[in-house]
Amino acid sequence: MFTKNCCLSVVFILGMLNHGLFAAIVLQGVITDNGAEPVENALVELTDQEDTTRVFSDYTDQNGYYQIRVKETGIDAFDPGPPGDYRLYQNHPNPFNPSTVIGYELAKPASIRIEIFNVLGQKIKTLVDGFQSGLTGRVIWDATDDRGQGVPAGLYLYALVTKDARITKKMLLIDGGAGIAKALSPAVRTDMADPIVLKKSMSTRYLFKVSGKDIESYEQNLTLDNDRVLNISVIRTVTDVDGHIYRTVKIGDQWWMAENLKVTHYRNGDPIPRITDNADWIAVTTGAYCNYDNDKANVTTYGRLYNWYAVDDERGIAPDGWHVPTDAEWKQLERFLGLSRSEANDEGWRGSIGGGKLKQAEILYWKSPNTGATNESGFSALPGGYRLSVYGKFSSMGNYAYFWTASASDNDGAWSRSLNTHSSGIGRSYGSEHYGFSVRCVKDE
Repeated sequence: MFTKNCCLSVVFILGMLNHGLFAAIVLQGVITDNGAEPVENALVELTDQEDTTRVFSDYTDQNGYYQIRVKETGIDAFDPGPPGDYRLYQNHPNPFNPSTVIGYELAKPASIRIEIFNVLGQKIKTLVDGFQSGLTGRVIWDATDDRGQGVPAGLYLYALVTKDARITKKMLLIDGGAGIAKALSPAVRTDMADPIVLKKSMSTRYLFKVSGKDIESYEQNLTLDNDRVLNISVIRTVTDVDGHIYRTVKIGDQWWMAENLKVTHYRNGDPIPRITDNADWIAVTTGAYCNYDNDKANVTTYGRLYNWYAVDDERGIAPDGWHVPTDAEWKQLERFLGLSRSEANDEGWRGSIGGGKLKQAEILYWKSPNTGATNESGFSALPGGYRLSVYGKFSSMGNYAYFWTASASDNDGAWSRSLNTHSSGIGRSYGSEHYGFSVRCVKDE
């Protein structure tokens, strides 16, 4: 017998299923990032463009692998497979709101539990707890806990537990419209001995989407009429304390931000002062930032300019898990781009191609001639200009890009890197801490 509290909050769909249900199309593949590394726990979704309530999904495993079985039924039909196995099927729909259907299959009659957990491993709900003689079943979770209270949107785990097996899968509760489970309420159907089949013909037009933590969402329209392998590369991102999201790129063995820093707070939440007055800029000896020409419109494209005191502050301006690169880390990047060891240690303009590999190639932001620009590295450097340390004025947007390092020099200043439109080399120089330069961050090892 099932527990009473289960009957109060969920609807059971139990009984033997017809093993002659419709065939499935299998879409599978591997999700990697722009560094060719597998992306784990990405949500892969396939939405029927003819009926957007039909969403099939899976989460990538540690190897970035996903597999989605597209079925004709509105609810993911059971695939019997070899006899004698315990199976827990992906809930449908997923993501869902306000309820979802969970299907399972037993190897033999057994005492079973189906439980819901949050991502901290705390049990939220017991859906089934008792002996089941039938070998298949379905149950609806209505996004409530054991007290009948609604739970917040987020990622949840559900588990099938028997004496011989424990199987766990993930599902995502979102805000939004009602799911298909409304059609399965007790007022509409109470016998639930047979599988619910919507008798919908198989669609061929789908929206394929990949989303997840620290990756840029990817979408693609897809025609799917046969089994298919679809491997996708997505772009890694990083988010700063203010919520700005930056694209990232792997260059050699280093992960770099592919956009200039925009943050206005240190990592602990303390504000970085914004200084607009020229005299105040050259006089300040603590961390500060500004927008080029004191115009916020420049921030979207070019990011912000910081004095070196902000870079050197122990509270940190880089996103969590990242840091402002040292002079040595810039040299590592430059050597990967083709500079020799001796060139990397020189001051002034060095090399003949490395800067071109860093600069965005289009003459959209860079003024002509943007010599040698290929952006082969994906660094996407833009000419954000700089703020002078003597007069506090702004200079050279469109012609120059300057970047701070985290390394002090031996000559009363700090090391920086520069690129310009008339050269394909990379400049290495030291200057006053009062300069306002752009900042790119590199990921912690």
